[in-house]
Amino acid sequence: MMTLTKFALLGSSPISNSVVVHSDIRLLSLDCPWTSSSSSSYKHAVRDRRRRKVWKERTFDDGTTIVMSCCCTMSTTCSSAESLAGRLFGPGEEGENWWDDKCLFYPVVVKEPSSAPASASSWRMYYYGRNQDSWHSGVKPALLSTGRVGVALSEDGFHWKRYRGTLPEGAILDPDEASSSSSFDCVHVGCGDVFFFEGEWWMFYFGGSAETIEFGARGAGAGKALQGFRMLPGLIKSTDGFVFNRKHSPGSPLLQIGRKNEFDEVFIAWPRVIPPPCKELEGQSLPMNKEPWLMTYSSIQQTSPPVSAIGAATSSDGLHWTKAGCVLARGAKSTWDDGGVGRRHVLFLNGQYVMFYEGVDGNGIHGIGLAFSRDGIHWKKDTVLGTEPGGPIFRARNGEEEAWDNGTVAAPHVVQLDDSSFRLYYVGSNALKTQSAIGVALSDGTNFRSWIRPILSLPS
Repeated sequence: MMTLTKFALLGSSPISNSVVVHSDIRLLSLDCPWTSSSSSSYKHAVRDRRRRKVWKERTFDDGTTIVMSCCCTMSTTCSSAESLAGRLFGPGEEGENWWDDKCLFYPVVVKEPSSAPASASSWRMYYYGRNQDSWHSGVKPALLSTGRVGVALSEDGFHWKRYRGTLPEGAILDPDEASSSSSFDCVHVGCGDVFFFEGEWWMFYFGGSAETIEFGARGAGAGKALQGFRMLPGLIKSTDGFVFNRKHSPGSPLLQIGRKNEFDEVFIAWPRVIPPPCKELEGQSLPMNKEPWLMTYSSIQQTSPPVSAIGAATSSDGLHWTKAGCVLARGAKSTWDDGGVGRRHVLFLNGQYVMFYEGVDGNGIHGIGLAFSRDGIHWKKDTVLGTEPGGPIFRARNGEEEAWDNGTVAAPHVVQLDDSSFRLYYVGSNALKTQSAIGVALSDGTNFRSWIRPILSLPS
């Protein structure tokens, strides 16, 4: 008889957030749980009911055994274990008085490097969130789940325990209160990328300022001046990855917004960065990029409705950056990403860059797709996926009524394991986008186009 390891989730039941905001900024709409006044945006087609349930068992090097199910039963109702497949933790599940009680988003998962100081865990997950409806200084509406940054720790990448940082309610990074109200990160902050480099932990983050901007002809700010939406990327460092001191950071944004009518004239956010050592994998040749550092980022164009796109920048030292312009845009009409592309994670694999990116269609349905590049600047969307070239490679479980992520999936972060398989950490939400949590999926062997949600909690 097969022996199964029963994984316990952090906390018990998910907590519904009460933030209600309407927005046409479709690619950002999952970032803060809300409902829309346009219910048609959340009608999902039921997928093929004739498919069979597929179960797989997998044992890792440390002896941990998990069961994976790639779909639910032939009906659209999941069992309790299947409905939670892949779910790791959500807001408010650690108990009272935590910095992320209201909402959380955007996992950045790092395995402890051997060169780093000894740690009590093998894995770290940096993510952002907050414990109130507003941003710092009471700024509303808080259109994103940004606000503060914290970290959770794990021995296996499946069981996570929040780390209580030195800031109030256990956060590790807050908006810049010591600076004047003109600081680029004085209203809210969010993590973008984190890694250990040259003896220090580098966090590339983004922050929002108190500047007011008019945004979007049809967006949440139509006819209004929004605060906090002028976002820019920054860099902060730490010796242990838990205590970050702004005195040792550049103190100014790494990039500035574009000129009027340029694709990044509104903000530059969600920076993802690849430093030089990450490209040197087992003697593989370096990409054609002349600069050793690559940053990709998200912005949003002032169209009607606003449309998200992806930009890139290069650097010789990780501090001074030169823009390369818009490098990935929305797909053609009626494709899965024709509503925009945005949050992403980039790896360097087998001599090329691989981008796992979030896209959205015209109805606000999110998915995760693939793009490839030799130099990090010129990208081509995946063409392997049969009738829908370009993706998505990972979808929400639309139509599976009890599934925790039956609404949408977003914010991918991909980790390659020692056996060359992959883990995809992501954020999922229910169909109404009123509850969201962080989850994980496992690649089907080394195939990063095929993903299976593990059963992390099994019935007694």
